[in-house]
Amino acid sequence: MSRFLYIIYILGTMTMLSLTSDGASAQSIAGRYGGVQDGICIFDNGRYFLYGYATFAPGTYHVEKDRIRFVPDKPANTFMVFARENKDLHDSVRMCFNGFERGETFLQLDNGKTRRVFNEGANCFNPPYVYEGAAVPSQITFSHVTDDYGVLKTDKNTEVYRPGKKLNDFVFLYQKPSRYQQPFVGVITKEDDVTLLQTSLTSRKFPKDPDDKEIEEMKAQLGNGEEKAEDVLYANRFYKLLTDIDTSEYVYDPGAGQYTAHGTKPGEQAEEYTDVRILYKYELVMPVSKDFRKPEKTNLPSVFFTSCEDPEKSYRYKPLDKPSTPPDRPLPTTTAPVIIK
Repeated sequence: MSRFLYIIYILGTMTMLSLTSDGASAQSIAGRYGGVQDGICIFDNGRYFLYGYATFAPGTYHVEKDRIRFVPDKPANTFMVFARENKDLHDSVRMCFNGFERGETFLQLDNGKTRRVFNEGANCFNPPYVYEGAAVPSQITFSHVTDDYGVLKTDKNTEVYRPGKKLNDFVFLYQKPSRYQQPFVGVITKEDDVTLLQTSLTSRKFPKDPDDKEIEEMKAQLGNGEEKAEDVLYANRFYKLLTDIDTSEYVYDPGAGQYTAHGTKPGEQAEEYTDVRILYKYELVMPVSKDFRKPEKTNLPSVFFTSCEDPEKSYRYKPLDKPSTPPDRPLPTTTAPVIIK
């Protein structure tokens, strides 16, 4: 018997609370199960999210007899491409890769050879990872190999993008598929007057927080489940990425796509990775096609090389090697993006 089926069998033999599919049941099971570090928040509107270290996985659920069936939201695309026109680059191109160290990923520019983004056995990562080329590609193709779990295999591991001619400054995000994006089952039990949630994801039992005052606030932030992919990213010149900014703290130049914080002197630039006084807006580019491709075997070097055993040859973004001086004023308020691992 597989581990998954065995856990379902164990769940089925436990003494469970009576659940039905009506609204009263959803109201009665709503709450936070778990602690500060990990757990599941269930809301009375049919939504939930699973949280943990570097993990935030929202979705929907429904009650089916004595079980709760959880169905995670899945991102529309495995890769996300954001781009802008950077007139300072002229005919050259710059590409920032974020999250690609989490999996086995491949890149093809135009009709060239497919290359690994990172070398085999890559470790000791030190972002940002920024590729610079002499010419802007008319086509960008990404592919990846998922972990060898049957539920994670996909028939479409490749996405093709054809950005506009003027777009020459890119930010790429890789949203590696994980087991938290697969449906799972849960049951609610009671032991010594403590309400517990156990799921097929783990053998642990998560106790319900009897006095969770933040549950309504979290419910409002989660929304109603409609897919709302971020369509804009912001970054400083060192590619510190942000999904949201307080625009009242900036002056926007639409021609340059640049946000400048109030009080910034003319000619000033970001001096370090965390300096967000000057930000650039990157807009979402959608793929033109998806298919399955078996990665080609190639002797070409990877786009980036990094190894703990060879730090001298490992990649580092050169602009960050320059000495930096902290700004003499408070930095504007920003929000960093969340990447599901």
